[in-house]
Amino acid sequence: MAQAAVERTHNQAGEGIVFSSLQSLLRLQGQVRTLHLAKKHIRSRHAGLHRSVHKGRGMDFAESRMYQPGDDIRTIDWRVTARSGRVHTKVFEEEREKPVLLWVDLRPSMFFATRGRFKSVLAAQIAALLLWKTLDDGDRIGGILQNGQHAEFKPSRSRSAALHLLRQLSDMTLASTERSQSDLQASWTRLRRVTQPGSQLFILSDFRQVTPSALRQLAMIAQHSQLTLIAIHDPFEEHLPKTGSLRLTDGKRHVLLNLGLRLWRERYLNRVAQSAKTLQEFSRSYRIPLVQLSTADSDNERLLKVSRGLR
Repeated sequence: MAQAAVERTHNQAGEGIVFSSLQSLLRLQGQVRTLHLAKKHIRSRHAGLHRSVHKGRGMDFAESRMYQPGDDIRTIDWRVTARSGRVHTKVFEEEREKPVLLWVDLRPSMFFATRGRFKSVLAAQIAALLLWKTLDDGDRIGGILQNGQHAEFKPSRSRSAALHLLRQLSDMTLASTERSQSDLQASWTRLRRVTQPGSQLFILSDFRQVTPSALRQLAMIAQHSQLTLIAIHDPFEEHLPKTGSLRLTDGKRHVLLNLGLRLWRERYLNRVAQSAKTLQEFSRSYRIPLVQLSTADSDNERLLKVSRGLR
């Protein structure tokens, strides 16, 4: 049976999804309401963690605070002032259009999983969910799909443009598609140049082979835009079996690994741990939200984790 005609195949852990059909990405529109509810629940438990950095005399009330010299007297909150005995002023969230950009990693390392679904499929599903949420919020959505080639979509509110992005995303998750390794620094440099100030960006990747110079491009983007990192991994990558052999293939080449070789295991696990540490330290240093997703996560677990990364 042709690869394009199936959506599931069997691997060591059972049944797993190896590519995303357009229909499956369209169905995710129904999960937007659940994502909104999860986000609202988390914010109610952690009030004030994700306030907008843009304040002004817009339409939406944000909070009341103590009056400060220079505040417009027309914004005085008389109810809070009367109740507290101290002059308070209202602060409003400024209404502004917010372009949203998705950068989706479809390099060869993303076409891997031992359970659940390929990392590329999980990235496509989360990207589709964020796309539907953005349109539901009335914002513009665009993206860059990176698989050795560069597919770029300008932010738009058009449903037809969104469908074009999803169709291309679905096509690029096909395991039979020709793929080549790409340079993260070059792609993120391009992303920095096309990003408008005030945008919201989501980087969906396994962050394999990420370099300090590549991360510096993201740091510069974070100076004028809201950035969220969504790191995708498979449990097998961090917890290798201690014995046995493993046969790996990219469809063209085959490698047989002896998992009992201690020196090889130590080098591999140290490299994985160092990569994770670098990403976590980068996230903390620049106060960029980092969402960790596993190919083995349930639908509810994914929704909850993604909602925590929304600002």
